[in-house]
Amino acid sequence: MRTPVTIITGFLGAGKTSLLNHLIGQHPDTRFAIIENEFGEIGIDNDLVIQDSSGDGIFELSNGCICCELNDELLKTLGRLVRSGKTFDHLLIETTGMAEPDGVAATFMADVAVQEYFRLDAVVCVADAGQIEDMLEEREEARRQLAFADVVVLNKQGSVSPAYLEKVQSFLAQSNPFAEIYRADYGKVSSTIMQQGAYESEAARQKLIRAVQEAATHGHHHHHEGVEAHSFTLTKPLDMLKFVHWSKFLLLMYGKNIYRIKGILHFQAEPQPVIFQSVRTQFAFDRLEAWPDGAAPNSRIVFIANNVKRQVLEKGLNSLRA
Repeated sequence: MRTPVTIITGFLGAGKTSLLNHLIGQHPDTRFAIIENEFGEIGIDNDLVIQDSSGDGIFELSNGCICCELNDELLKTLGRLVRSGKTFDHLLIETTGMAEPDGVAATFMADVAVQEYFRLDAVVCVADAGQIEDMLEEREEARRQLAFADVVVLNKQGSVSPAYLEKVQSFLAQSNPFAEIYRADYGKVSSTIMQQGAYESEAARQKLIRAVQEAATHGHHHHHEGVEAHSFTLTKPLDMLKFVHWSKFLLLMYGKNIYRIKGILHFQAEPQPVIFQSVRTQFAFDRLEAWPDGAAPNSRIVFIANNVKRQVLEKGLNSLRA
């Protein structure tokens, strides 16, 4: 069985380590493997650390978990975990505040060897409720972290007024309609965030339906400080080969400006709905069993991007009709 992976990201001081400690305490029967960017600055209670018994840089914790530092590239660190012979139920990765989560996620989505042992469950972004607007305005890294998140933990909620908190949550939901949003203080979320299955086909379908419905309520285009969500529904079937070529061109042309794409697509030659997801310049297709509830086949797709004109996307999609 492949180990589920939760990536915890967020800007410096947002409360990532507080959330990490909360998750460890919230699940006492779960054996975690934890990858930290800088073990010397680790926020896990030092009393939990027993020793590096194997000499491989993997530290045992008194609660049955293990922890290691991301002191080399991620693939090598994952290899050390697999070869360590230690058993664990869930892998948590806490990135630095400057890290771009799509690069970390791509390792789990694009590398076949990694997929043999691990499956990406979700990317969690911890956001400081009082600072998130300034961060989104000033920092591209913060925009990417928000745009790629499957879960947003709006932390330090007690530091702002209820009215401002509602405002912040509203624009977060519009900027990234895929994300589940939880409020917290000190990283103490009231619900578990570790069984998201965000990259499983059915979960992706449900989130996409919700995102398109949300877009229909508020309009097909959302914008906040460089983060834009463009939603499209196409009733006519698409040509799959054209779509593949166009997607490659789009992701290469706009590079880092396109943070994320998700779609349920109706291709002329495919009787089943097809899930499409992108990570950086990589993308993947996955077929679902059938169109739900006898619904008429159509294509629904959402782009989260920065400075990509809606007209460009619309024109491109319209050219892909079978």
